[in-house]
Amino acid sequence: MPAKQKKPKHNPFVQVFHFKHDKTKEGRLLSSVKIGDVYMSRLTIKPGIITGNYFRKKNMLMFYVESGNVFSVCEHAQSKERKEFHLKPGEQVVHVPPMVSLATKNIGKTTAILVFFSTRPIRDETDYFSYVVMGNVET
Repeated sequence: MPAKQKKPKHNPFVQVFHFKHDKTKEGRLLSSVKIGDVYMSRLTIKPGIITGNYFRKKNMLMFYVESGNVFSVCEHAQSKERKEFHLKPGEQVVHVPPMVSLATKNIGKTTAILVFFSTRPIRDETDYFSYVVMGNVET
């Protein structure tokens, strides 16, 4: 009787991943998916809405504005070094290291969309801590 042959592992040519949507915060929609070791998130923000005001101890973020007009503030939670910048679609990519609080505000008249890449989920409850750098809002 011949030995059983193992089926070869199937490596699909193309994989499709599905976003999980989080509508728990008013004025915004966070859609996220994990692809390999990277998290990709798409944040849709209504005009006038402030998001963020958190720092992360471990997570590293990179983001850009896909559409809209966004003002952003970053401040290091320990050194207090601070940067403010106006972001427009397709012009900048921002890297936010651990221990830096980030807040964004849609300053335009239409919906803004930000695209994030990160090492952990953006709303990882074990790794984000309130630190207000813009306004006095919960996000």
